[in-house]
Order: sequence, then structure tokens, then C-alpha cells
Amino acid sequence: MHQSNSSPGFTPLHASKHNSLLGYRSDAQAAELYDEAMQRQHAVLGLLCALSGTSILNELSDEPLAGCMQAIRLLCSDAAGLYSAAWESMQQGTT
Repeated sequence: MHQSNSSPGFTPLHASKHNSLLGYRSDAQAAELYDEAMQRQHAVLGLLCALSGTSILNELSDEPLAGCMQAIRLLCSDAAGLYSAAWESMQQGTT
């Protein structure tokens, strides 16, 4: 992850997306980034557990179910970006 030139102190969560609105403080420590990634991962697991535990899942219309799948995709993507940033931050701290 590279710091954005347009907004000092802000690193886009997904550096490959030039119009990324989501990001994190450039001075965030690896542990902070890791904790944020874990929160998103736990949210995904909670959503999957809720979906798998409902007896009316087959009765959900396509729109709410698609919204749940989109939420899972976004949370997983954000978690992956944060894990990557935590790893990079840790590597920079040890060199």
C-alpha cells in the first residue's frame, strides 16, 4: 500500500483503485491494521452464520440475498487489504 499523493496521511485501502474512498491513516501501526482486518473477518463470519442458520433462506428474494453477498464480498476485500497493509507495516518496522 502506498500513501496517496492527493491526501497526505491517508493510504487507500486498495492502491490499485485510483478512486478509492476507503483507506486508513498512513501512520497506523501493524497491530491496529490487523485488528481492523479481524473485525471485518468476524463480521463476515457472523453474517454467514446468520444466513446459514435461517430457516427461510430459500424464501429470501434475490435483492436482500444479493445485498448480503455484496456485503460479504466488500468485507472480505477490505479485510484482505488491511491484512496486507499490516504485513507491510510490520515488514517496514523490522527493517
